[in-house]
Amino acid sequence: MRGQGTPNFMARAVHKGSPLPTPESFPASPVLRHDAASVYKRCYPDRFKLFGNREKWPTKVGDQATLPMFRHELRHDAESSVLLFFWWIMLAAPQGKKSVGIGRIIWSCFSLEEQIWLNRQKLLSALQYNEFQDEIVHPEYDQLFPLVKSMAKLIQEDYHWVKEEKYKHPEYLHDALQRVILNFVFENKDDPFMDRQKSPEPRQVRGVAPAAPRIYVESCVFASSSSTQGKKRKVSGSVSLSHEPHHDSLTVRFSP
Repeated sequence: MRGQGTPNFMARAVHKGSPLPTPESFPASPVLRHDAASVYKRCYPDRFKLFGNREKWPTKVGDQATLPMFRHELRHDAESSVLLFFWWIMLAAPQGKKSVGIGRIIWSCFSLEEQIWLNRQKLLSALQYNEFQDEIVHPEYDQLFPLVKSMAKLIQEDYHWVKEEKYKHPEYLHDALQRVILNFVFENKDDPFMDRQKSPEPRQVRGVAPAAPRIYVESCVFASSSSTQGKKRKVSGSVSLSHEPHHDSLTVRFSP
């Protein structure tokens, strides 16, 4: 494919050869909508019974002394599959529509071989912001972006650190990803974009970045106190991107 090449889809921890940094928490387990749940329960009764269908937060981080030695796990293969899906999504362009280039910052974080695990960490963090939507998904397929965000959130933290046995189960991450995909299919199955013909020509990258930029997120206060009335007022915010001078980095700024 012209201008892109094929990235390495190896899971971050496998590439690093050790667990990823210890997380503060883990994402909640996905809940299936009613119509999707009936199908899932019929097809995977054992999984449905094992993992249930209520939102729970596996927030407990295990003590390193009690955790098993690092090794290649089934969940790493789930992450590799997600990365392969992201690659497909980024290159996909609808037939007969104007091509829109892939953002070079996102592509750099995704494809650079140097410190690949760290660059992928930046990518998964960036995908939580809607401002990167057109960077990874062609505008004609923008309804796919919520799925991308959900999948990125599920694989962002390293389940090596989780304490509860339920979330250490080899199939937990596969199950969680299947649930968000099934929910997405049921929610969007009748939308026109689901049948939109894909062009045989892939999207191209908008320029070439010599190195993946660092991503900084600056905090924003969305409520402030009024000096005259002593009441809080809401302040709307927006996100802007800029390159920090002399640092080859990207800053995500929230501005009122």
